[in-house]
Amino acid sequence: MALSEEAKTHIQTAYSDWLSSNEYKPRRAQRTMLAIIAKALGIVENDAEGIRKENFKEHVCLVEAGTGTGKTVAYSIASIILAKLLDKKLVISTATVTLQEQLVFRDLPNLQETSGIDFSFAIAKGRGRYLCLSKASMRLKDADRSGKDLPIFTDEERRVPDASIAQVKLLNKAFELGEWDGDRDSWEQNLGHEEWSLVAADRASCSGKKCPSYHQCALFKARDQIRKVDVVVANHDLVLADLATGGGNVLPEPEQTIYVFDEAHHLPSKSQNHLSRHMSLSAERRRVVTTQKTVARAIKILDQKQEIKRFSKTMAQIDEALDACLINLQPLLEMTFQNNPDLANSSDELRFPGGVVPADLQAVFKELSDCYVLKCNCLQKISDLTLASFTETQSQDQVARESLYASLGELSIMCESARSVCVDYARDDAPGVMPTVRWLKLQASEGIDGISMYAAPLSTASTLTDLIWNRCYASILTSATLTALGRFEHFIEQIGIGHLDQAYKILGELNFADSVFHVPHMTSDPTRAEEHTQEIIEKLPQLVSKEHGSLVLFSSRRQLDAVFEGLDLSLQERALVQGDRSKQALIKKHKERVDEGIPSILLGLASFSEGLDLPGDYCKQVVIAKLPFAVPDSPIDEALGEWIEKNGGNSFWDIAVPDVSIKLLQACGRLLRSESDTGRVSLLDNRILRKSYGKQLLACLPPFQQSLGKP
Repeated sequence: MALSEEAKTHIQTAYSDWLSSNEYKPRRAQRTMLAIIAKALGIVENDAEGIRKENFKEHVCLVEAGTGTGKTVAYSIASIILAKLLDKKLVISTATVTLQEQLVFRDLPNLQETSGIDFSFAIAKGRGRYLCLSKASMRLKDADRSGKDLPIFTDEERRVPDASIAQVKLLNKAFELGEWDGDRDSWEQNLGHEEWSLVAADRASCSGKKCPSYHQCALFKARDQIRKVDVVVANHDLVLADLATGGGNVLPEPEQTIYVFDEAHHLPSKSQNHLSRHMSLSAERRRVVTTQKTVARAIKILDQKQEIKRFSKTMAQIDEALDACLINLQPLLEMTFQNNPDLANSSDELRFPGGVVPADLQAVFKELSDCYVLKCNCLQKISDLTLASFTETQSQDQVARESLYASLGELSIMCESARSVCVDYARDDAPGVMPTVRWLKLQASEGIDGISMYAAPLSTASTLTDLIWNRCYASILTSATLTALGRFEHFIEQIGIGHLDQAYKILGELNFADSVFHVPHMTSDPTRAEEHTQEIIEKLPQLVSKEHGSLVLFSSRRQLDAVFEGLDLSLQERALVQGDRSKQALIKKHKERVDEGIPSILLGLASFSEGLDLPGDYCKQVVIAKLPFAVPDSPIDEALGEWIEKNGGNSFWDIAVPDVSIKLLQACGRLLRSESDTGRVSLLDNRILRKSYGKQLLACLPPFQQSLGKP
């Protein structure tokens, strides 16, 4: 099915109107990206119900669009128009809050005003960003009780500070008077994590329509708004969480949705983090005690005394068996550490090779998983009885029931999480597939009681396929860095779907010809840290801008600090070091200095290599201390290298080199942010000139002038 003439005309008109209203000139790269996305969405084959045909598998399009493409406007115009013509919802998902806010507060409002496209949009956030009226009410009632009374939040060992209670009162009053919408991000003053956590909405305590405050709830008002709009701006974590629970709970149904994943190179790691699980031996033993206290509260609060007492007896038996299993597990874990010191790394993490857990441990985890299944069921029954007892009045009894329901919900969530870890540890992986990574971590301060069990999938490709690609109407994945060493295969393998004929690379329209990629003559090897650091200190004064802004990027905090300490006082006074204040405050100070004609130097780590926008004079020089090779010391990195080597690959060439290629491109991308920008990138690492992988890395860089091996 070809793109309709109606769609073509609408897109062309909207783009022309946007250009004219903003007094912009058309960009070849932007028009190319707009056309690619429009075509990709327009050819999707549907059935009579408007659902993508199951056998149509070319509905996922990859677009690497370099800085200067104007990709946000390109994908927004094409996808909004096609979504409306196809009667689909559009979800734009980002990896960072910065881009999410840029879309909501700048790009989409501008499109509404200047493109002639009639559309509505809203931001979707996790429930923890919203005020829970019920929790606020419970906190205030708890604070009003005398010291002799039983507090509502029985798990608290100390009284909430008066200043925090005053803050809760302020938030509650502002919401009730309609002066605030209950969104944490719209509260003008800074809210600390501890204060906000007292009133933040959460899954455990939420009773939905049963809650007396349901009709005033900030969270559900926001969710209602999401259902009414054409475009939802979300983030990768929220999309994954919603789809993991079936989809359609927070965001639109995936079958009726077009997804645009911006910053899509984060999707594999985001999904891996989302699917990772852990449980702590000591925390689970403490939770047995907490469970008994919570069930005792249920007997006091609820009217169904006999039924609750029966559940209490059952829960006591389950917890007794559960605690016995945890006690049996402890010496086995201790022996695992004692007998396998060669498997433990410097962080006291012991990874099971190939993900294989010894049989004696598997047997205990199987018993534990059975106990957790029984416990989850029993907790659910008590929760159901508690929810059924809710009334519409905010009486003291109702507040106590809400508090009990929240406690039961928290226990259920933790119980289910522990169960999932035990199930992972009690089973073998299917032969031939990438295994689950399983490892133990010892908290030395807690002794053997401080052992935690971790499990994470080595690859999330199949999960992404099941959650998103098999269900969505269509998806566009875009970023400035989707390719590794110039090829899409690495990314396609990570996400589990894609075709090379649906993967496009667009070079941004920037002034590469008048900018330089420079590798100065270096005598030190970056693997000899002290010598390399000293040479950086010597060369840096000649490499940073003497009039404008500079960015110096390091791979390690130790080297950053050592270089800063070694600089002369005049350079130290010009330097702003990551960690001294917030990222936003650093950038603001940096820009203020440059605006005043004072040269400024930002010293940062890997997080400054991405998402940092310093156009024009704010960044004329980027200095990269060394090639950003990651140290593969995490259990997941080690397991991936082990799997690749076992299957005939080479972990250095298959993982390390593609990864450093992407990171080098991201770092270079900090230099040119607009068409008029020029400058220089200096890499203080001569391995790119003398190692066999160097030519590949150089070949994948943007078309800078290259100055290699010169002073």
